[in-house]
Amino acid sequence: MNRIDEICKKRHISYSELGRLAGISSMYVGLLAKGKRKNPSLEVMQNISNALNEKVEKVFKVNVSIT
Repeated sequence: MNRIDEICKKRHISYSELGRLAGISSMYVGLLAKGKRKNPSLEVMQNISNALNEKVEKVFKVNVSIT
């Protein structure tokens, strides 16, 4: 679960623009935003969050389990 779509719409940023800013393909951004791809790497989450000027935790639901 993530808020990519919501944040992009609110800020009027296309997936193409976000992909360019984050250094990843716009197709991958779109698949993540629509929930068709899951479990992006930490690097991808950081790149997208940085491009949106948000914390990773605000853009992505991060599951952390400590054993």
